[in-house]
Amino acid sequence: MQQKLAPWRVTGSRITYEDRWLKIRTDQCETQDGRVIGSWHVMEGSPWVNVLALTEDRQVVLVCEYRHGIGQVVLGLPGGAVEKSDESPVAAAQRELLEETGYGGGQFYEIGRSYPNASNQNNTLYSCIALNVQKIHNEQNLDEGEQIEIVLQDYDSFAQMVWSGELATQSLYVATLGFASHFLAQQK
Repeated sequence: MQQKLAPWRVTGSRITYEDRWLKIRTDQCETQDGRVIGSWHVMEGSPWVNVLALTEDRQVVLVCEYRHGIGQVVLGLPGGAVEKSDESPVAAAQRELLEETGYGGGQFYEIGRSYPNASNQNNTLYSCIALNVQKIHNEQNLDEGEQIEIVLQDYDSFAQMVWSGELATQSLYVATLGFASHFLAQQK
């Protein structure tokens, strides 16, 4: 008979690093069969959103920005942390899109949820889609360290570049694109 899995029992926990952007918790755990897990590091983080925003003529509103972790400038989706003042992930998507790109309006939908790295991160990614967005203003309200160029690209060509591997992008953008593709197919 197969044994059912159960969550580990946490026998000790402490915060080993914390700053404005990152908190690392180190847990000592025990599995259901009694094995001791000495130190398991968990990055605690806020939930965040990515938004695939489409203009009326199916142009995707993309952001081009430097990502220091890989030392490259990459193309991606607008997004950011869901703040305590946000009423919902959709409200966070609306705020982030406007702050980073100046685009807004239209219809916003939450289309999926995923865990960025459930092994050692505790946050949730909310994937959203925005339909029929338009340029509201030219100002950007960027976070410290952000420099963003706005790029518009045809949805079908963007999707093809991602699916073919031609455009290397963050894996969570791929999740949002997958949710968006499913959502759009059901709208036809």
